[in-house]
Amino acid sequence: MMRIMHMGIRLTLLIVCAAGVTPLSAQQWNVSAHAGQMRSTLDPADATASIALGLQYTASTAGFRLSTGIPTSSVESLWAGAAGWKRAAIRHSSFVLGVDLAGNAFLTRDRSANAGPDTPPFIPGPFTPPLEGVADRSGHALAGQALPVIGYEGGMLQAHVRAGVSHYLASFGDLDVERTVRLADAQLTIMPSSSLALIPVVRRYAAEGEDAATYAGASAVLAHRLGSVWGSVGHWMESDNTTGPWAVGASLKVHERTTIEASARRDTFDPLYMQPPQTSWNVGLSIQVGGPVGPPPPPVPAEYVDGRATIQLPVSAAPSAPSIAGDFNDWKPQPMQRTGENWTFTVRLAPGVYNYAFVAADGTWFVPEDVPGRKDDGMGGHVAVLVVG
Repeated sequence: MMRIMHMGIRLTLLIVCAAGVTPLSAQQWNVSAHAGQMRSTLDPADATASIALGLQYTASTAGFRLSTGIPTSSVESLWAGAAGWKRAAIRHSSFVLGVDLAGNAFLTRDRSANAGPDTPPFIPGPFTPPLEGVADRSGHALAGQALPVIGYEGGMLQAHVRAGVSHYLASFGDLDVERTVRLADAQLTIMPSSSLALIPVVRRYAAEGEDAATYAGASAVLAHRLGSVWGSVGHWMESDNTTGPWAVGASLKVHERTTIEASARRDTFDPLYMQPPQTSWNVGLSIQVGGPVGPPPPPVPAEYVDGRATIQLPVSAAPSAPSIAGDFNDWKPQPMQRTGENWTFTVRLAPGVYNYAFVAADGTWFVPEDVPGRKDDGMGGHVAVLVVG
């Protein structure tokens, strides 16, 4: 359900922030179907066996997902949800300043409002009539976050610090909740190679009239052109429970547009939405319906010899001599040289991940669509990712 949605968007942001871990396309649409013991981040009900269908859009600095559930029995709820995130930021050299915005919405209709203890399960559930029994838990929930962010994004190390607020509003049956929580977190992204990212993080939650809660944990992402594996573990500092929250997942590309996915997680404490501890899991299929077919060009330089990287741009893409600016020259445009049918720029670089863009003779910044590693820059333009290893 929405737990899957929230986790998927958070992981997408995690991988995007770890630039170079996996070559994500600039824009991509996916449809998915998952089944398992699932629950919602915003739903106070226990995890139940469900089938979830979703539509997801992913870009380098934004994404959203729409989901709906198919009940497998007459006592399960009908539900629908939406979630999205956006990073609006400005960049100077390797430094980033901006704001992370995120929102979740959830709507459910409880079909067990009139269910009796001997009610048999039905498939498909959506077409069975309401039965008799317990109190109605139908309702809705909305949540939003605004977190100003400042960060450093170097070659093999990235660091981001955020602080802001989250607001939660819910109404389920006779239960009405509204709360605002102040959030702060610090995250490192360490990339010892172009296929591995290690992400330690510390988060702090504080609500009016409540004790503050602090979480410390770490995640790891291992990516390959055929799939990925990821996991996270953590601990709530104020908790006496020795078993902290954890999550694991994997994906396997079985076709250029089709991926098999599986994940599981255990949540032990929720200071945002005050949900009880639960374990959830799911397996499913994701099909790419928009964006480039197959993997995009790898974000690597045309040449890397004796510590020097050479970046090329076809003359057809810039008839007049362009310049280039990026992390490697403090974003100060330097002229490119013509070599045959290409404009070239050679620079000495240590292994790592770098962003760059071209500057036309008239001062316009641009990155052609076929440049390896092209991605949105969060401000309506594009940059390219250069991985030197």
